[in-house]
Amino acid sequence: MPPKHTQKKPQEQWASERFFNQGPIVVNASTNATIQPARKYNSNDTTSYRQHISNPSMRWATDALESWGASANTPQTWGDTGQGAFGGWTEPSMPESHRFSHPEQVVFKLNTEIPDRPFFTEKVEYSTYRDRSIIPNPKDVMIEEQDILFQRKYQSKRLDPIFHIPINRVSGAYDSVDQYLYTHFELMRQDCLIPLQKAVQSYRKTTQIPLGSDSTEIHTETNIETSTETNTETTYPAPVNSFDFKLYEHVQLSALVFGPRQVVYRISFRLPFYAHVTWSQSKRLIEGSMVLLSKDHFKKDIKIATVVYRGDEPMRGSSRFEYMINIQLEADNEESPLGFGDPSSGQQDTYVMLEAPSAYFEAYRHILSVLKNTKAENLPFSQYLVNVSQESTLPCYASRKVAYDIHPSLPSKRDPQRTMAPLTQKWPTSNTGMDETQINALKTMMTNEVAIIQGPPGTGKTFVGTYGMRVLLKNFDESLGPIVCICQTNHALDQFLEHILKFDNRIIRIGSRSKSALIKDHTLYEVRRQGENPRGLWRLYKKRDGIVKLIKDIILQMYEEPCVRIDYLRKIKALTPRQLDCLMRLGETKADTRKPDSDSEDSEDDWVIGSNITAPKPSAPRPLGNTSKVASQWGGGNPNQPQVKEEPVNPVEIWLKDAIGYADSTEREISLASDIRNEFLEQQKGLLFNEDQDEEDLIDEEELKDIAYNFTEDVPEALYEKWPSINIGKDYISYSEQPDLQQRMGKRGRRTLNYKKIDTGFDTSQFNFFENTQVYEEPHYVLERWLKEDDLSMWPLPVRLKAHKRWEQQLREEQGETLKSLFLRYSQCNEEIHKIRLKHDATLCKGVRVIGLTSTAAAKYHDLLEEIKPKVIVVEEAAEMLESHIVTALTQSLQHLILIGDHQQLRPSTAVHDLGTKHFLNVSLFERLVNNNLPYSRLSFQRRMRPEIRCLIDPIYTHPPLHDHPDVHHLEPIRGMDMSLFFLSHNEPEGHMEDTASKFNAHEADMAARLSTYLLLQGYEPEDITIITMYSGQRSVIKKALRKERRLNVDPGLIHGMYILGNAKLLCEKSDLWNEIVSNLEEKPTHNIGLQLTLKCSQHNELTEVRWPVDFTAVEEGGCTKPCGQILDCAHQCTLKCHSYGHDLVRCQYPCHKVIQSCGHPCTRRCFEPCGSCLTPCKLRLPCGHEIERECGHIKRLMERPLSLRCDSCVNRV
Repeated sequence: MPPKHTQKKPQEQWASERFFNQGPIVVNASTNATIQPARKYNSNDTTSYRQHISNPSMRWATDALESWGASANTPQTWGDTGQGAFGGWTEPSMPESHRFSHPEQVVFKLNTEIPDRPFFTEKVEYSTYRDRSIIPNPKDVMIEEQDILFQRKYQSKRLDPIFHIPINRVSGAYDSVDQYLYTHFELMRQDCLIPLQKAVQSYRKTTQIPLGSDSTEIHTETNIETSTETNTETTYPAPVNSFDFKLYEHVQLSALVFGPRQVVYRISFRLPFYAHVTWSQSKRLIEGSMVLLSKDHFKKDIKIATVVYRGDEPMRGSSRFEYMINIQLEADNEESPLGFGDPSSGQQDTYVMLEAPSAYFEAYRHILSVLKNTKAENLPFSQYLVNVSQESTLPCYASRKVAYDIHPSLPSKRDPQRTMAPLTQKWPTSNTGMDETQINALKTMMTNEVAIIQGPPGTGKTFVGTYGMRVLLKNFDESLGPIVCICQTNHALDQFLEHILKFDNRIIRIGSRSKSALIKDHTLYEVRRQGENPRGLWRLYKKRDGIVKLIKDIILQMYEEPCVRIDYLRKIKALTPRQLDCLMRLGETKADTRKPDSDSEDSEDDWVIGSNITAPKPSAPRPLGNTSKVASQWGGGNPNQPQVKEEPVNPVEIWLKDAIGYADSTEREISLASDIRNEFLEQQKGLLFNEDQDEEDLIDEEELKDIAYNFTEDVPEALYEKWPSINIGKDYISYSEQPDLQQRMGKRGRRTLNYKKIDTGFDTSQFNFFENTQVYEEPHYVLERWLKEDDLSMWPLPVRLKAHKRWEQQLREEQGETLKSLFLRYSQCNEEIHKIRLKHDATLCKGVRVIGLTSTAAAKYHDLLEEIKPKVIVVEEAAEMLESHIVTALTQSLQHLILIGDHQQLRPSTAVHDLGTKHFLNVSLFERLVNNNLPYSRLSFQRRMRPEIRCLIDPIYTHPPLHDHPDVHHLEPIRGMDMSLFFLSHNEPEGHMEDTASKFNAHEADMAARLSTYLLLQGYEPEDITIITMYSGQRSVIKKALRKERRLNVDPGLIHGMYILGNAKLLCEKSDLWNEIVSNLEEKPTHNIGLQLTLKCSQHNELTEVRWPVDFTAVEEGGCTKPCGQILDCAHQCTLKCHSYGHDLVRCQYPCHKVIQSCGHPCTRRCFEPCGSCLTPCKLRLPCGHEIERECGHIKRLMERPLSLRCDSCVNRV
């Protein structure tokens, strides 16, 4: 067993996520935020590096650096195996007064140590959370300022929790199941709600609209100066491009889209002039995001919606500045039928739209839904989750099991190989390839209904997890049912399933796309395609199409009929029978006098044509067609084309003909000035603003496709751009251009009623100031008076319009209720389709042995899991998942839960930092159960890191300590480096990105880029190098530096070396964690920290010290400053500067001097060139007596062809 190293107090571990696929990877490191509070840092370390060296207190560094080239007398390396990777020197011991760290203050505590302090909690009725809406309440989003101040009163200390929000009970049991469910429901709800509240509050400050103000004017495109103070609350408004929200302007309703779940809305919007978005790599408006809309800048009006379709790039609108997306209206504070007011009115509302970038609502929706619908008596494993019982028993399905066959071979009747492991005895490690801790973990998995396996980095937790799956599948038949495997990421899920695929191919992967070529054919979508469609779908599809037709009919009636029908007036008894008869006679008289030529511009009655039309069948998203000349070519008598039937005249239209006009394109013409202005700003964008997109908005293209696919995967036909739609609002005018509508309506477009003529009854031109002495009144325009008049032809036009406006408002209310009812029927029909598919999918899944899905998909497909009724669920990376993610994946049929992870590495991430640190939302179920002393097993032999790198995480893993597998002692040293682990300290100040709160350090970025280039010259591949950074801004700067180096950018399997760049002194002052890390490095005999990094030439063993990026120019070829001097294959000496690459690429520039066999002359070419024909000048006497001078090879070719010899002198003389 490897020797045990000295253990110190626990520290935090960090990890990275892969973002790029083409060179040294540049990724962000996620760190736990719940570290013990750091001491206050009062020194001012903003001086340059050279000033830092000139400080007397730092002169030890200069002296030490000068001695680093000397040979060491007693070098110390790992395992006493000689000099190894650390070369032949050792830095002198450092005096205590010259250290970076403060050894007397190494008091770091691991983040798992939750502070034991009392908290104020509000007494509530826990079961009431089931009555709360999953969708944020508009009133909660529009929180008043006084409520925020009230909450702040109860947060006098930095660690005080937020008022009215429960705290995750990480120590001890909950009082009841309802309290447990309420706590996690409310924490997740607040984690989604608070970013929305911050977005609205920040936008209000940005627009300078005080709460309670009646002004709705906004100046979002004005440059506002902001305060640079960070410690005090500024009185300046926030900048336009706030970090709390993303702004979208000129938002208008464009169309209704009949989606696979419900009727959704297509809206058009424009980006602010300062925004630069690369949609294919942007997280903006991805499917499932929540957006907020308001027409009064969030003073009173607010609409809450979710994005249901964006695509790789949003659809383009009628203007080059317009984009379109599909949204689902979730909550509204209006009662209008479509949620956006009357779309057929002449003036359409314009909205602003906000997006909170930190919370992705789709992940919350399904989790909140499952928590809300979970009954207290149906919560699985409540004795562990709520009561934190420490007594774990065998899974129910294995209660009669005496022993397990743990042999790794597949079951075989011919040659059965078995390794039986009795449940009551110690399990053997022979034939398993496992170490002792791994076999103990396997036993824990098999013998506990809630099994917890902790796997530190490189200890093989995935191997143990898949081995446990193999044992379960081998020892139980299909009666066990499918085993559900849940992973945090798609990449981890693919890898896990690939391991299982080696011994059983009966697998289905649910949700999202798979990048694995082996798993693609096992996705639920592909399995569906290979089978038959479930019965009953065709009937429901037909029913749904009928509902769509009814909705379109109502929409078309709202747009194409300017007046209510007389049948409707008779229905609501708006007029007396005598009045209705008068109206009918008026219609009959006018119908007989209308002219046949409806296209005439001078026709007075052409408004009659096209009343009471039927609904066309437009295509989505915008109807197109070019068949207007067909009917005219056939003279109206084409027998193969259905003829347009002339509709009866609407008497109400005749009665109001003087107020009927035509809708035109004035709105588009009015917007011309706005388009010109936006075009100017678009052209100036590169001059006025930084073209680089905010790194916080960027997302990997494959990850973006995963999100979109996961949002719609359960509906195979969920391609929203292909679903039927009907344009409304400003875009409805395009329907008037259809040929069948043109034939009925004429060329002027759809007709509208001008209610402005209500106020035109008083003709000011007929008023005489001197003759009319009384104040003008309109007693004859009172509607109630004229309702007594039976002859409607006597009614003045203003009275007619007043009456019709009343009737129309009543009709719109009824149409709105009808639309709501049809929308509901449409959703219910789709829900029936979903249920049929759900049962069909459950049947497919029950026929396999393993089902894989991500944690987000587990909550989304909870109904499917309940239908499948699994008995075993395995959760990998469980310590990185929020507790609610795991709880919502549990089913009532569950008998065995296996949690695999490491709570001492990454914690779950939250959208609201305070909920993680003050309410312990970032404490996973895995960590909570371990902290409450539930039995668990820990793996202890790591196979990934060099021993010296492993020592950095020794303070975390103390009981038991982390050991090295023998294989890691034989890892090769890093080529071109003197040490395989080093902390290069500096004192260069960092900066801030212009558009974000992210930080960067140009010195570190340049050093990282130059060091990566140097390592590539040593023969390493780009995929062998990973650069981890803490900030997205720094990642952007490093990528730019790599581009300068012409180096692009994967995750190494083994960590052979590690090089840290940073301000060691500052880190030690600000963090107890870094103080201990730096202290450990300083205490090493090789002293793996300093102000200069030592490079080592593998050829000459020369050491080169680099402090600045420019220092790498001395080793630009990857070697040292000496000439290479090695003998090439041609026997010449290499003349290049010392280089690390092979000589097969070197071109020898020496003269060749090889003797050409055919002529005996020495070769006159350079050595790297092929000798070829001889180039030595020679003379040849011709038969005519003249001599010619040519290259030897040329003369030889002439001698071979005597007839071709020709004397130039003789030829010229002739």
